[in-house]
Amino acid sequence: MTVMHTRIAPEEKPLGVIEALQQGFDFLNHHLWLILLPILLDLFLWLGPRLSMATLIEQLVDTLFNQPDLPEALASNAKMVSENFNSLGADFNLLALLAGPFTGLPSLFARLDFIPRVAIPHTLINLTSWQSVLLWLSFLIPVGILVGSLWLTLVVFAYRNEPLAMRAFWGRWGWVWLNVNLYLIVLFIAIVLLSLFFGTLAALFMALMGSVGATLFSILWILFIGFSVWLSIGLFFVIPAVALDGVNLASATWRSLNVVGRNALSTMGFLLLIILITEGFSRIWLQMSTQLWGVLVGILGNAYMGTAIMAATLLFYQSRYQAWQKKRAMVISQRSEQNDNA
Repeated sequence: MTVMHTRIAPEEKPLGVIEALQQGFDFLNHHLWLILLPILLDLFLWLGPRLSMATLIEQLVDTLFNQPDLPEALASNAKMVSENFNSLGADFNLLALLAGPFTGLPSLFARLDFIPRVAIPHTLINLTSWQSVLLWLSFLIPVGILVGSLWLTLVVFAYRNEPLAMRAFWGRWGWVWLNVNLYLIVLFIAIVLLSLFFGTLAALFMALMGSVGATLFSILWILFIGFSVWLSIGLFFVIPAVALDGVNLASATWRSLNVVGRNALSTMGFLLLIILITEGFSRIWLQMSTQLWGVLVGILGNAYMGTAIMAATLLFYQSRYQAWQKKRAMVISQRSEQNDNA
């Protein structure tokens, strides 16, 4: 896979958090066509058919909570929990997976907490077996990643001011799609293995040490949760690195961990700011969804904000990565000069 040349030269000082966001919005204002795909996806999820798991969720909730020997601690909250799960099953549209995980494609209707209050008639497809759910998942997840990879590749090519030459564009699009799928598979396998490991560990601690073992396991679990949060932050730039630099998943992971590790405070500030912006405006879009025009404004605004944030993420990552590489090159050059003089 050929690596494209960078569009901006290495800087003496990398972009700050506010500066990266500002340049991300400036970039999008000159490439407004990039919001078309997120808008079209949200319009489809809003006006198109709905793929519902409501019946299956209701059956699962009944099986879990309607038991005569249910512990008292669970029985007291069973009604509230079952109502929440049933509400989630009724509102969730499985087609929201078309937004694709990890690609950053902004979709208002893919959010679990966004339920528009404008009544729109839908064609409802109610899934009645878990086998059909698995079949739909095996189809929707890779297709969603394909859609998200298309959008991300378009953003990258526009960011680099590269023409959409068919061979280069198709190659990068396929490369992003392949690596995002691999990333998802690796994370899924890691979650399954860790779940089995901690389940076995908890059983051993409880069996060998009783209440003391349960306490030790709780401490170990808290430490693991902290490590998982740190690791998830460290992996934040993996997919941007794949899309922007054209590297494989292993190299992108190494670059992301280094960029975050060497810029921990600024990266945390950047993440907190984009979370505040995204979550804050999502509440505004939800409040406006009581009217038809409000839903349309929410779709447009969410596509605009999400695309600008992705552009800012690419800018922030590239600026910090270039600063690291420049510093690394200077260190290597100084060591080489010292060896020559020795």
